[in-house]
Amino acid sequence: MTRRLRDVEGPHADARLVVGGAPAAAAEVAVVLLHGRGGTAEGIVRLADEFYRPGVTLLAPAARRSTWFPAGHDAPIADNEPALSSAVDCVAGAVAAAGDVGLPPTRTLLVGVSQGGCVLAEFLCRRPRRFGGAVVASAVLPGEDLETRKVAGVDGDRDSLTPLDETPVLLDSSGADPHVPADRVRETGRVLEGGGATVDVRIDPGSGHGLSDATIGRIRDRIDALTP
Repeated sequence: MTRRLRDVEGPHADARLVVGGAPAAAAEVAVVLLHGRGGTAEGIVRLADEFYRPGVTLLAPAARRSTWFPAGHDAPIADNEPALSSAVDCVAGAVAAAGDVGLPPTRTLLVGVSQGGCVLAEFLCRRPRRFGGAVVASAVLPGEDLETRKVAGVDGDRDSLTPLDETPVLLDSSGADPHVPADRVRETGRVLEGGGATVDVRIDPGSGHGLSDATIGRIRDRIDALTP
């Protein structure tokens, strides 16, 4: 089933939202899926068969021309606007769609792969709150200098202000990923942890890029933790 996302401005306005898995009336958990550059919403929904569980509804926004933003993840943010902000709107729209069927953010797992994972990391920084979890696979926070990045609402030390409110965030990559440096993955984890997330960085051996079998297993574990 496909519908249009609401409240999305910019290049991804009127983006499609592909819906799969359990029907709304039977859903206990929502999984928002963000495909990579060159991928499709339909493709990542099919890939979700690897970790699907009964009672899980799948929500996958579709990027315009299969590209969320035009420049590299390490380019200045301005080089990827307005597409990056528009992509963040798409994630927010998918989360809102989960809410429309009675599934709040605390029962929503966010999964982003490659460029879609970069969008997810940006979404967590710009619109933080407690989510059921987030999996950023083979991806990092966009921006030229991550030392200057921080989660919205965090000024100075964390103190008692934790906008992500201990949201479990898994950053999965490989040590020799040809597109994503491991040090930048760790730096992304530092930024999100500074915003109150509970971060688990996993750098697996090899040079794989995308959803590995190990990452699929970790997604499955997180879905199981959210299922009543």
